[in-house]
Amino acid sequence: MLYPWQQTLWQNWQQLLGQGRLHHAILLLASTGSGREVLAQQLAQTVLCQNCDTEPCGVCHSCQLFAAKTHPDFHVVAPLQEGKQIGVDAVRQCNRWAVETSQLAGQRVIMIDHADALGEAAANALLKTLEEPPSGCQFILTAQSLDSLLPTINSRCNKWRLAVPDEQETRRWVERQMMQTVKLESVRLNSGAPLATQQFIEQDQDIRHGNLLDAFCDFLQPPFTGVYEVAALCTSEGIVSLKWLSYFLVDCIKLQQGVSSHLVHSESVDKVQAVAVKINPAVLLSQVRKANELHRKLEKHTGLNEELLVVEWLTGFIAD
Repeated sequence: MLYPWQQTLWQNWQQLLGQGRLHHAILLLASTGSGREVLAQQLAQTVLCQNCDTEPCGVCHSCQLFAAKTHPDFHVVAPLQEGKQIGVDAVRQCNRWAVETSQLAGQRVIMIDHADALGEAAANALLKTLEEPPSGCQFILTAQSLDSLLPTINSRCNKWRLAVPDEQETRRWVERQMMQTVKLESVRLNSGAPLATQQFIEQDQDIRHGNLLDAFCDFLQPPFTGVYEVAALCTSEGIVSLKWLSYFLVDCIKLQQGVSSHLVHSESVDKVQAVAVKINPAVLLSQVRKANELHRKLEKHTGLNEELLVVEWLTGFIAD
């Protein structure tokens, strides 16, 4: 079942499917938490369906195999771990699937999830197959943005961008799903993505975010005590905590510059104001940059002592 914000894009695809004009390599650009995998799989199932051209019938042998996740002509390539690259061996296997005969005498679909995680060697191995696609083979690639996608892959695909709903629409949708009031702050912390916002609340991250913010604001009031408490909260939450604190500090910078509209922490303005009047603007700018650098470092290198590195970052508020 598709989500409401996916309907317009899906109708465009249905029109192309009905006309037999769907490009052999579709690139779906969509943020995390937008349900892009649901939309991509809807397209895959439709291409493989034996009864209908523009939507899966749900009853044919192909649709039943797809629903059971045992379809022999549907193949998925994805990173083995979050944050890792897709290796060249996986793409070589993908190229073999592309030239195989369909086991159900129909189409073949190859989905490359997180195509922006293709390494250079893997992307180069895929190029020829995308340039000269075997007959009856449909590629569906998904990515968060074009930023990390190699231009050579980008240029050989038909690109479609799934826009997230307006933040108020996201808020209303999540409130309907959860039957509770949702803070705009929760929506903005998740870049307006409905499913990410819902998960954020379901997993009580909104509560832990609030606890971290309280401890962080207390720490930022002289004489700057509680550094290890903040570091422990960051470590228990993982590297997303650095993103939360970075958003908060950017809100502080906005207030210092006289910008009070569209703060991420729209329901915590009192905390933003309390820090904005205490911390030097140059220190805030420097600490935001260092927080983002630390986030990238911890994302790329596992096994580092996260708590020690966070303590080191926090002492930047004291040293300056």
